[in-house]
Amino acid sequence: QLVTIDTRRIWGGTFHSIGNRLLRKHGDRLGLRSGFSIMDREDQKDLIDTVVAAAGINPKEIRFPKGDVLLDLYSYTINTGKKLSDVLAERAPHFLTLHEEIVRVFGRYLERKKAARACDYDDLLLHWKTLLDTETGGQLSRRFSHVLVDEYQDTNRLQGEIVDGMARGHGNVTVVGDDAQSIYAFRGASFENIIGFPDR
Repeated sequence: QLVTIDTRRIWGGTFHSIGNRLLRKHGDRLGLRSGFSIMDREDQKDLIDTVVAAAGINPKEIRFPKGDVLLDLYSYTINTGKKLSDVLAERAPHFLTLHEEIVRVFGRYLERKKAARACDYDDLLLHWKTLLDTETGGQLSRRFSHVLVDEYQDTNRLQGEIVDGMARGHGNVTVVGDDAQSIYAFRGASFENIIGFPDR
């Protein structure tokens, strides 16, 4: 009533919920069927533990990272765009000697997710970003003529690239945030997103 337009045209939600909606509509362009399931943390942990066991790795014989640790390393790598070797050096240097085994586990984890037609929360962002890099990206940018992001100081590199991609055709982006309140660096949040925003 206040804005006198049909507000049903406006999409609102978290990055993950918007990514989920977009992938349900356009994921087939990436080979992702609309009926894909979304894995929660427990599902992910069960799957990665199964992958570790199937790879013949015995955590009792070598000090291999537990499922939760592997998932944290995987998620941090995806969301920051850093190399796994750099992430290990930065966050878990005691596992650097196991780099090849961890890469192998992550590869099988991806294969198992694909076979199960499942996505984890990181996939919702990663596939959205991939979608923006296809011809569909231009359509999405034109469809969403304005983008508003709250708590922008807590976005990570991948989320920042998604915002930039959604605005590629028009540049109509408003972000709200305070770089002095960026508290999620441990989860990959990048204050550079908000610091460099005016220049971009």
